[in-house]
Amino acid sequence: MTTAEKPRDPKQQMGVFTELAEVPDQYRFRQYSQAYSGRHVWDEFVTAQRETHGASEWYCETARKAGRYWKEHMESRGRHHALATPEDAERWCADLLETRKKTTVYREYWVKVLRFYSWLQYHTEHPHVYHPILMAAAEYPKTGELWDFKIARSRTNTTE
Repeated sequence: MTTAEKPRDPKQQMGVFTELAEVPDQYRFRQYSQAYSGRHVWDEFVTAQRETHGASEWYCETARKAGRYWKEHMESRGRHHALATPEDAERWCADLLETRKKTTVYREYWVKVLRFYSWLQYHTEHPHVYHPILMAAAEYPKTGELWDFKIARSRTNTTE
């Protein structure tokens, strides 16, 4: 049995909006900052990974660690962690890649945030009609480097 290969271009996984400039103003995340104020969406995500997908305790612990770093980064940028821009993602990736190995950044941080935004998109209670991490992967060098690393790994590892 063969499995279909995932698209190599992140734009092929984004849906309708492939650049932030294409997103109508009424759908931009900044419109939802008040609705997300004080909401612990990352915790909801980790709980859902455990309860719905049977994620291991190790996965949940690394997801919580990634979430702490992501939330700190987003707070320093003046935004809720569920309301990132592609620029937020790029800056976070660049900062992490300065101090950690690419494999570590990919496995323990970036993949978790990528999944977080995918999870948000698939839940109707969230207004996420675009994916800032995929947009950053298509537009910026450091996030794109992590995307390319993902694609290279997926060619040799079918468990991703």
